[in-house]
Amino acid sequence: MSTTTALTTAMTTTMATTSSRQRPWVLRLARAYARRALRQRFDGVFVAGLDEARALLATRPVIFASNHVSWWDAFMLVTVDEALGGGGHAVMDEENLRRLPFFAALGAVPVDRSGGARLRRQLDGAAALVRAPGQSLWFFPQGRQRAAHLRPLGLLAGLRLIARRSGAVVVPVSLSYPWREAPAPSICVTLHAPIDGARKDLLDAVEAAIIAGLDAGDAALDAGTRPAGVELVPAPPQKGAQDGAGARLLARLLSTPGARR
Repeated sequence: MSTTTALTTAMTTTMATTSSRQRPWVLRLARAYARRALRQRFDGVFVAGLDEARALLATRPVIFASNHVSWWDAFMLVTVDEALGGGGHAVMDEENLRRLPFFAALGAVPVDRSGGARLRRQLDGAAALVRAPGQSLWFFPQGRQRAAHLRPLGLLAGLRLIARRSGAVVVPVSLSYPWREAPAPSICVTLHAPIDGARKDLLDAVEAAIIAGLDAGDAALDAGTRPAGVELVPAPPQKGAQDGAGARLLARLLSTPGARR
């Protein structure tokens, strides 16, 4: 398995554990790798609400609850988490972490999705990671990848359990990969206003915020406006099909006398 595939498998799965074995130097390497990969493959990474989320994280423990769209979500996660100034953890399926234990060093913490008393103990362990200011936990409460336009989102109850046991606030995260006038998609991330994790309607409130962010992004794309927020990872100079050698050859042939007959 390649480094790219392993990173994504480890960080995009969705469930959590009783302990953390995060290694800061490994996390730094992973972040550098993620930034480089995003810069090479995307037409910019845009993040709205970054300053507000950073200020919130300085005063409260935060659970970032994002919709789960793509194989690339993991790269978004580690890059945005770095910009927030956190050393956040991410929930992960226990079986995958057992198979790829290296990713515990990045802050991945697992949970057994089969349920039962063991699951509850693991959720308590995950909650213990987000009980003080500056601590954060990334969570994909859909539990699987789904296209961003599908409704309802189908959020799972694990988010509510961890939020209530930790006392952390929940920041909904809208994530999409729109194609603009470029040969590669952009990544658009919106970090919303925090929601009290003790709310009875937490899942509904998180879903409504994520959907509102996705709809606003679609409206901006339709209007042809620049994505909202900070361009966290700039796009490289992109070359489309019209810039290749074949296109130049065709243009030259068409410009020669008699080529249009």
